[in-house]
Amino acid sequence: MKRTILSLLVLFLLLSGVSLARADEMVLSQTVQASQTAVYQLEIHNETAVAHDYALALSGLTAGLTTTFTQGGPLVSQITVPANEYGSATMQVAVPAETAVGHYTAQFTAIRDDGEQLTMPVTLNVENTYAVKIISQNLNVTAFSGKDFVLDVTAVNSGAAAVTNLALTLDAPAKWIVQTTPETVPSLAAGAEMTFHVIVTVPASQVATDQKITLALDSDQTASPDSPLTVRVQNSPTFLYTAVTIMALAVVGAIVYFRRKGRR
Repeated sequence: MKRTILSLLVLFLLLSGVSLARADEMVLSQTVQASQTAVYQLEIHNETAVAHDYALALSGLTAGLTTTFTQGGPLVSQITVPANEYGSATMQVAVPAETAVGHYTAQFTAIRDDGEQLTMPVTLNVENTYAVKIISQNLNVTAFSGKDFVLDVTAVNSGAAAVTNLALTLDAPAKWIVQTTPETVPSLAAGAEMTFHVIVTVPASQVATDQKITLALDSDQTASPDSPLTVRVQNSPTFLYTAVTIMALAVVGAIVYFRRKGRR
């Protein structure tokens, strides 16, 4: 899971109300993509002559966003800061993939064991840093059992950053053979488009039917919404040629028959 590390912010926990007010003007801010984890580095300064414990909490975030605090690895809910020293901690906010794009606000609180506390605003911006989608394709295709059909699918990087190892996937039935050119695109810049050329072989055993297929784009960073494709499979065209030939012969035979009968 990709992390974006915010630059170090110093939290001054002082007995002076003026100093606390000045510290409250600071804002912890982070911007991430949905499915990532926002990481905030915290440093607490104990300017008293004795060690203190500081309880850590984050409140006010929307449901589904999970907060944890760590100090050198293990999860913690409080940290101890020696007299006249600094104590560090890491605050992590997990942002699920289904989180809506938007601006979220919360409040970080550090409560000292003697009751003194500091509250600081926290902001979290969730955006679509990475996004890809299919912008051009056939929605319906006619194919024959035992034959190939082709289609071109155009993809666009609609996000704000390049994506890597972009590939087109088709959720085709078993025994259908799918060949995509290119198989993968090493890198596609933001705003750029490219076209996949697809050849699909329908097995000879496939019965006539309307087959639903799902197309999608996948990359190292993100995936596209699914796109539907309906393939109308018909019997092999050789059967059509045979049927047309038989019908033509029947018509010719009927004409000859009635002409001969009419001469009698």
